[in-house]
Amino acid sequence: MKKTISTDMTPANIAKVIEVLTETPQKLEALSKSLTAEGSRQPLGEGERSFTQDLAHLINGEARSSEMIYQALLTNEPVFADIHPERDWGKLLRFDLLDFQDLLVYFKIRRKVLLRVLSSLKDEGWSRYVREEGKQRKESVYWRARTIAMHELDHLGDLESKLGKK
Repeated sequence: MKKTISTDMTPANIAKVIEVLTETPQKLEALSKSLTAEGSRQPLGEGERSFTQDLAHLINGEARSSEMIYQALLTNEPVFADIHPERDWGKLLRFDLLDFQDLLVYFKIRRKVLLRVLSSLKDEGWSRYVREEGKQRKESVYWRARTIAMHELDHLGDLESKLGKK
């Protein structure tokens, strides 16, 4: 069964988002315990990413969404450049070339910062908006944080099923 978090911005849903964002680093670390450094670079299945590549993918997506969140909190309805997290951001920064443990440390630091910011927000902050270049739709801070959480839930479920078979 796929876990979901409602698009409705309620205190309970905000708490769920914070909970997922808080738990993800520990879950990633626990899942990585069964892998060697070399094993973290091996594809998790035919045509699949390695654990290192999957973590780099999560970092790329989180980085773009977090940037949107921070800009929405700092300026009034900013327009965010249409830069794809994987095809553009990932190709430039190449987190996938770093060692898994270094990536995990980096992910944990980024997450502490994001959680510190999100945990300080009142409803007004969660309701602030950002818009991507070329799109009319505005997305709230809640929507972007929920997007990160939902993306991570999907990947954690996938990693748990693949690493559970090893």
